[in-house]
Amino acid sequence: MQPFDLAAQTGLTDAEVSARLERDGYNELPASKPRSLLAIGAEVVREPMFLLLVATGSLYLLLG
Repeated sequence: MQPFDLAAQTGLTDAEVSARLERDGYNELPASKPRSLLAIGAEVVREPMFLLLVATGSLYLLLG
């Protein structure tokens, strides 16, 4: 069973490459927007492990 219509030994012809490139586009992921430092910081603060670290650190400071 071959999921794609191509010959295993020869690959795609130039015409098939052009047609697939036109139909499907380049094999690239879309670029993501750069995140601000504030957004990254907000994500870090919401992490459960970070909250646990802050809680245990605060408890340690209180109890000495």
